[in-house]
Amino acid sequence: MRTAPSASARSTHRDAFRQLVLLSSRELFRNIKTVIALMFMFFFFLILMVGIDFVINGGRPAPVASVANGPHTAQVVEALRNRDIAVRAEDAATARITVEDDSARIVLVGKTKPAWKHLVAAVHSTGIPSADIVVTDASGEAETDILRVNLATVLVTGFMAIAFMGTSVPLVALRQRGTLRLLGTTPVRRMAFILAQSPVRLALGIAEAIVIVLIAWSQGYVESFNIVRLFVTLVLGLAMLFSFAYLLASRSANPDVTTQITGFLPVIVILTSGTVVPIDVFPDAVRSITYGFPSTWFMQAIGADIAGTDPFVSVYWLWLMMAAVGIAAALLAARLFKWDQGEL
Repeated sequence: MRTAPSASARSTHRDAFRQLVLLSSRELFRNIKTVIALMFMFFFFLILMVGIDFVINGGRPAPVASVANGPHTAQVVEALRNRDIAVRAEDAATARITVEDDSARIVLVGKTKPAWKHLVAAVHSTGIPSADIVVTDASGEAETDILRVNLATVLVTGFMAIAFMGTSVPLVALRQRGTLRLLGTTPVRRMAFILAQSPVRLALGIAEAIVIVLIAWSQGYVESFNIVRLFVTLVLGLAMLFSFAYLLASRSANPDVTTQITGFLPVIVILTSGTVVPIDVFPDAVRSITYGFPSTWFMQAIGADIAGTDPFVSVYWLWLMMAAVGIAAALLAARLFKWDQGEL
């Protein structure tokens, strides 16, 4: 019959875990260039997307709007004027706004497309969700908010840099140097050691998540409740990526090979996420395969709250799927984990 561990034993385990967390943090921050390199990918792509969005949608002339008669016409006109947007008759406008119960359509007319993001912000301020505001040109082709569509890609790229480059590669390097072999001679449990790598790296990931949430909130991409749902998605997705990172490092012995693998993974994730290349353009067979990737679940869940896209299943089902796969990968990583290259 197994007896419960004594209070002193539990205290010893907690102290050992805290020491492992401290050692992991010191190892990560021992060279500040390592932290900068981990965060570089995130901020590089974020600045890149902001720049591309400005080139495409910035520098446009101020819009002149007309508002079709409807139940919210007075509210929309007031919101436009509060933002110093001129409201004119339809024949003198460069953008025509039609508002229904809980949705709106903005059609850009004229030779030069106006700064339509200001129109979206004004209409959104009346209580219409930004995901239900459609912007098209006169021919019916939809306008794209480059930043909004790619925020999920930026964040997942940053998360993967922390999870794989910042976790898998250092663990494999510790194994190659023999540090893990020394730890293997102590009473440290494999799962405790694996979990001890997470707090400092999780903090870096949460910092990136806060940046994205603040941008999405400031731009009106997410509504009040969706901010909470989005943050839950980000925490679950980050934990899932960590579990895969631990699984990759559980038996790997060559840091160079691991680095090459982790450098190639983001390419696969981006191409199968549906943000850069829409999933709908793939044949049904290929689309079904991409829906089986956990990274696609993560991107679809983020896109539901930031970009207003419809995931292939409910966000809450995506949460369950990510949690189940993450737990399974973490348990498998702990079971397969080896301290020494000689054990491989």
